Formats: sequence, C-alpha cells, structure tokens
Amino acid sequence: MKNPINPRLKVDPLSQEFLSLILSDLVKIPSQNPGNYENNVANRIIQWFENTPVEASLVETMPGRYSVGAVLRGKSDGPRLVLNGHMDTVPVDDLDLWTNDPFGACIKDGFLYGRGACDMKAGLSVQIGVAHHLCKYLDRMNGSLVMHFAVGEERAEPGTLSLLEAGYTGDMGIVTEPTELRIAAATRGLAPIHIKLIGRSIHASREHLGINPAWGLQWVLETLRLYKFDLEKKSHPLLGHGTCTPTVVQGGVVPNAVSDFVDIYVDRRLIPGETVEGEVAEVRRRLFAARPSGSEIGIEVDVAYNRFEPAEIAIDAPIISYLKSSSKKIFGQSSVVYGAPYSSDVRNLVNDAGIEAVNFGPGNVAECHCSDERVEIKQLEGCARVITDLAEELMLEK
Repeated sequence: MKNPINPRLKVDPLSQEFLSLILSDLVKIPSQNPGNYENNVANRIIQWFENTPVEASLVETMPGRYSVGAVLRGKSDGPRLVLNGHMDTVPVDDLDLWTNDPFGACIKDGFLYGRGACDMKAGLSVQIGVAHHLCKYLDRMNGSLVMHFAVGEERAEPGTLSLLEAGYTGDMGIVTEPTELRIAAATRGLAPIHIKLIGRSIHASREHLGINPAWGLQWVLETLRLYKFDLEKKSHPLLGHGTCTPTVVQGGVVPNAVSDFVDIYVDRRLIPGETVEGEVAEVRRRLFAARPSGSEIGIEVDVAYNRFEPAEIAIDAPIISYLKSSSKKIFGQSSVVYGAPYSSDVRNLVNDAGIEAVNFGPGNVAECHCSDERVEIKQLEGCARVITDLAEELMLEK
C-alpha cells in the first residue's frame, strides 16, 4: 500500500475519517507480542509518511525487530516535542469470546473494534495525523516533532529506550496511551514477582520421604497478605496506594506425586518512591523471615519478564499546562489531571531521558487486553486536535 494522502488531495488529517482510515489499516496488521511481532506495522507506518517531509527510519531494537523513529523538522531549531507509542499488542484471547474479527477493524456505533485498536494503535494513528497536519506549516515552525513507534512495550522490552539512545529525544513528551483524554502526571510501576518454593518429589503415598513445597503456600500467602496490608497504609495523591496481587499458583505433574516446586506469581503495582529492586528485596526479606524454623522448603524470589519503574512529574509542569490550555480550547474545559493505574513507556522518557512527559491519549484502558477491544472514534479526533494545538503553541510563529 502507498500513502493515500498526497499534496493534491483536500483532506483534514485531524478528521475522524482520516484517523480511522489509518487506525483501520494498522489494526488489520497483526503485531502480537509474542507472536507476529511488529515489523509489518513498522513498514506500514513508514509508508504513511511517504511523500511528506517526515524523516522516518527503522531502528533495530532487538535482532530482527525494528522500532520506527520519525522527525518532522521545522525551518530552525526550537522546542522538540516527543510523541511516543508502541506497535505491539497482547495476543488475541479466546476467539469464541469475540463478536468481531480481531483484525477486521469493524466500525459500528462510533467505535472501531480490533486487537490493538485501543492499546495503542489509536495513539499511533493520532501521531501520524498530527504530523500530516504540521507538514503544512513548516515555513512557520521552529523546532521539531519527534515520533516514537516502539516495539515491545507489552513485555517491557527496550523499544522506546532504543529510540532515545538513537537520538530521538526532546524537551517535552506525550505518550499516547489510552487515558480517555485525561492527563496522567503519574504512572504506576510494575514489579512482576516470581516466588519459587523448592521441594523434593516423591510418590504421594511416601510424602514423608520427600519435601512437599505445597505446604509452604500457607505462610507465603499469609506473608503476602500482611505485606499488602502494609502497602495500603502508604498513599500517593494521584495513584492511591500500591497493590500486591497473587495471580498465578502452579506446580506438580500428577495428583499422586509430590512436586519438586511450586511457582507463585505476584503482580506488584508500584507508586513513585518505590522501586522494582527495592520491593523484590522486601518480599524476599519477609518470606525468609516468615519461613518456619526447621523448614526444608527452599525459596527463590526474582523478577518475571516485564518490569516497569513508576514515573511522575509535577502537576504544574509546562507540558501539563500546555495540555490543559489546549484541551480547554478544543473541549471547552481543561482535561483532568490524574494518575494512570497501569504502567507505560513514559518511565523511559521521564526516568531515563529526563524528559517532562505524561500519558495522554484516546481510549479507555478498561477496553484493552480483552475480547472485542475497541476505541471511540471521536476520541481520536479530540486527541489529535489537542496535541496539534499544543504543538502549534509550542513551535509555530504567530
């Protein structure tokens, strides 16, 4: 497919029609992680910038997996606004639960349906639309629009970090994750904690000759319950308290044998001031302290695959002031400032690159990672117009 937009066409890049065209195109290309991965989407995004002044390039984040970095440069140096999003999606769950084709990009009742429609190809479509609009004003633009289309966010892989290291950085940033057009000044972190209880297998009729790790579940779960209670005593003004949620317990091979080990996975959501390593160490300390004297059950505590540090910026930071002003122009009232309950690559912009950045994008996080994932199309336009107004205020000569 070639970019359907060319200078002779009269089309508003910020319109619902144009933005839903981009979104439909991207949703129809699977980019599940793990699974199909992102390269086909990366190549299509570059095609959307053909015949425009946008400089878009592939950046190899991991062997054979490519993020896209793109820059629209004004006529002179000036502020650099970073728009960030990820191309990967979670896998499709039980197909029997979907009433729409996950890759059909069905539009009905004002919503576009499909895997990744909300998380977060809607945000990617907004970035592309904003860039197409600003292409018309380069003779008045001082500064640059920098865009990230990253691999691997769903599994905390270094897509955004690789783009920052490749020089796609800036002064302010917006991660276009779904926030229902609210401004997330703070974002939770994630410490996915893996606890392994180690025993020694034996025929169940001779349990006393082995070491049964299942008995350790009693004191492990009680320790986690008390830890959760302590976490609820600390609160963040935008995010509330951190959480500790055991999500998976698995072990054993057959019912009539003691297993060698039991795995417990814990979803630990962090608030600013907490760190992944610090909280893993705290869980490890508590579990070893709680293990009954004389117990032969071994304990290992580590971090599973996807880890995110929490991030926040001041609620009176300039990027938030710009977004509140622009949203008031577009919607008649300023967008609400809140704390995002999930984790995102805003952590890379804020913590690793020192960029003043927030989450702000179309869609409701409650409609992500589920069957019949969807996004409201009018939110695409609202988001694109707010970000465009901000970019114009920041970079265009009056």
